[in-house]
Amino acid sequence: METFQNRFTSELISMNDIINLLRNSIQQQYNAKQLDIKNETIEKNVRILFEQDYVCRYISNTNGELSLAYPSQILVPIIDKWSEVQTPKITPSINIRDCCVRSRIARCRSRLVVPTLFIDGKYICRSATLSSWGEIYPRLSMDLLVDAGNRRFAQPAANIDNAFIDIEQPQQRTIFDKLRSADVDLLNIFDIGSIVNLMVQQKNILFGMKITASEKFDKHDRYRTFQMILLPYPGCEHFREVAIQKYNGEFMFYDWSLSKNDALLDVPIHLASRVNTDWLFWRSWNTIQLTQNYFQILLRHLETEKRGILIHCLSGWDRTPLFISLLRLSLWADGFIHQSLTVEEILYLTLAYDWYLFGHNLPERLPHGEEILYFTFMVLPYLVGDEFVFQSSNTTRHHSTLTTNGISCNYMPERHVYNNNTSCVNVADDSVINVHRNPCQYNSIGFEENKKTIRKEKLLAVFHLFHTCYRTVIPKISTTLNNGPPPVPDMARRIKNFVLQRRS
Repeated sequence: METFQNRFTSELISMNDIINLLRNSIQQQYNAKQLDIKNETIEKNVRILFEQDYVCRYISNTNGELSLAYPSQILVPIIDKWSEVQTPKITPSINIRDCCVRSRIARCRSRLVVPTLFIDGKYICRSATLSSWGEIYPRLSMDLLVDAGNRRFAQPAANIDNAFIDIEQPQQRTIFDKLRSADVDLLNIFDIGSIVNLMVQQKNILFGMKITASEKFDKHDRYRTFQMILLPYPGCEHFREVAIQKYNGEFMFYDWSLSKNDALLDVPIHLASRVNTDWLFWRSWNTIQLTQNYFQILLRHLETEKRGILIHCLSGWDRTPLFISLLRLSLWADGFIHQSLTVEEILYLTLAYDWYLFGHNLPERLPHGEEILYFTFMVLPYLVGDEFVFQSSNTTRHHSTLTTNGISCNYMPERHVYNNNTSCVNVADDSVINVHRNPCQYNSIGFEENKKTIRKEKLLAVFHLFHTCYRTVIPKISTTLNNGPPPVPDMARRIKNFVLQRRS
């Protein structure tokens, strides 16, 4: 009989690779200019994992020319190898990078719109929110001063600079027109129909200047063709509560009474009606319930809308990867994306690509007790119910194929997790998912039940594997936070981030 050790010797990613990735993540925030063997290895592994199931195009971001906090090679899956549709989503004639260059500073921290998930011929994209005057002018000034040799774009730098020289000429569009029109062009290239905004405020003001804005409140209504979905979700500071509440998310409640929380929940009725909840009480929900209901909105959108979706928060590197990561793991568990990846591989992929390579600042989050990364995986056992199963409307896919590798309970440090009703769900010591990398065909009888069982076991396996790796690298944070530096006051932190942002 094949031993546990031999069963995994042929896999690309091992548990040690995940541990090493986490160790690297707590030592440094990713920077596209920082070329070292560790980052090169991580990016190479991500490309290999993606290419097992997708044909990809690549957007060059060498030396951070587009964004320092984006991968040096941004992946754009254009063909799902498991789909009967083998026509590229984006034709080769479309110059994606040219539009990325033109829209680069339209969004906060140059975190432009890029696709990260591809399902049923639709993209799920991520970004930061829109830049406003206080964000655009410093970046524009820096771009004009940067030596052309340090920033080689698809177009000559002179052409890009000239695009802004004519801003005072009446017959030309304003800077905002140019940048936001380019941003809209990029959204249309990726066939985005809806924009999900997770911000708790309508705009961000610092030193009396409006730094960021929201698409819904664009004065000239440039985003009128997109469906707006406003899902206010707490920022990283809220996730100090993870340790304070002893890792029980049901005791985590956000203080919506704060003056900065002026964003209102706004969900189209055709989506809101598909979630079994009373949306009038959204401010009273704990963080688990908030995550569950918002997650269902995203799933129902993917099921009912023909076009893709953009998800973003303020800076796009905390709340945004939380939902991107949950979608990747859930859709993988359903058998619709990354079908050939094992538990180790999908966990490595989401930690590396959704979090580290897109700039999540774990070295700063951990000393302040902001365990938003841990919360993302802590919530997985709450997403195993039937209401979180994705129901594809695409009839061209093969629904009868589910793949993963064997999953051992050696990865399960805890023997129970909690479901939505806080009742205990036992995990047997000898439980193993007995499906392998090669596709396995199921009989139609009982297929849906098999599918739901496998989905649940896959998500729980990811949760336990993450927990083991995370706690190997990062011990539990003190609930009083006395062992680390005191939290930086919000204004001081915003000033610090603003200064660092200018440098980047």
